[in-house]
Amino acid sequence: LITSAKEEAHLINTTTKPIVKLLINRHNNKYSYTSTSDDNLLKNLELFDKLSLRFSGRVLFIKDVIGSNEICCWSFYGHGKKVAEVCCTSIVYATDKKHTKVEFPEARIYEETLNILLYENRTGPDMELMQATSTRGAVSMTSHNSD
Repeated sequence: LITSAKEEAHLINTTTKPIVKLLINRHNNKYSYTSTSDDNLLKNLELFDKLSLRFSGRVLFIKDVIGSNEICCWSFYGHGKKVAEVCCTSIVYATDKKHTKVEFPEARIYEETLNILLYENRTGPDMELMQATSTRGAVSMTSHNSD
């Protein structure tokens, strides 16, 4: 749990482990939540706890509650740089007023968590491995044989 932007920057720049950060800030909402938002916010928190217990020796998990413009957003860092982000909130325009919708993109969170493990125990990213595991890389790596 971090309590200042300075502390966050220090952790990101000095750790050798990959980082998964969950920014969670329910107090920054201008609009009412949709009916499923509270459940999804809780699901995001529970998944963060579950992942941090499972990968605690391999990944540094940071919960950011110091506040920002976001309500729920996952960030993934490798070698001191942000490599991916999964934001969970959007504004929904209803007929009477705007609502804040919190989603639970579980598959994307798992995917990015597994991808961040590619930064583990390396001095830099393995470009061949990164290309092979990215969706664009998988397409560009296919070979075309002409007969």
